[in-house]
Amino acid sequence: MRLSFASGRPVYPMRLSRLAKTPQSLGLYVLAPHRMEPRSAIGGAEPEIFFAGRITPVGSLRKLGGNGRTFLTALDQNFPQPRRITGDHELRRTAADTPFQRVTYSDVLLKAGGVPAWVLTVGATLLLLVAAAALTPVLRRRRRVPPRRPVPPHLT
Repeated sequence: MRLSFASGRPVYPMRLSRLAKTPQSLGLYVLAPHRMEPRSAIGGAEPEIFFAGRITPVGSLRKLGGNGRTFLTALDQNFPQPRRITGDHELRRTAADTPFQRVTYSDVLLKAGGVPAWVLTVGATLLLLVAAAALTPVLRRRRRVPPRRPVPPHLT
């Protein structure tokens, strides 16, 4: 969505959202010459930047962001109680154009046949250790038995 209205500074209108009866969330993408940030939380949770960096707009973004490289700032914000929204988001340039990209790691438990792989690995290792401990005395006894020597013919 592209919003256009007369203003001396960059503003994203949020004031009407205070009339909402359910929690609200905002995903805001700002194309500007520099990294941008909201001046305040305006009654919601603290805005979270999830991307900030220089891009070269193509296609329809090129029309919005100009022909050259521009800075994209993307943020999320939640408003659990919309009635607390105090105004519109006023955006300002940050002190530095520091790039940022949120990375989310997702850990998955490796399973084999419905059993966690670590359980199978630890169990197999313990089984091998028990087997080695049981076989060690048997192997030692076999080594202690002296080999049979042939009886010399003159002794028979």
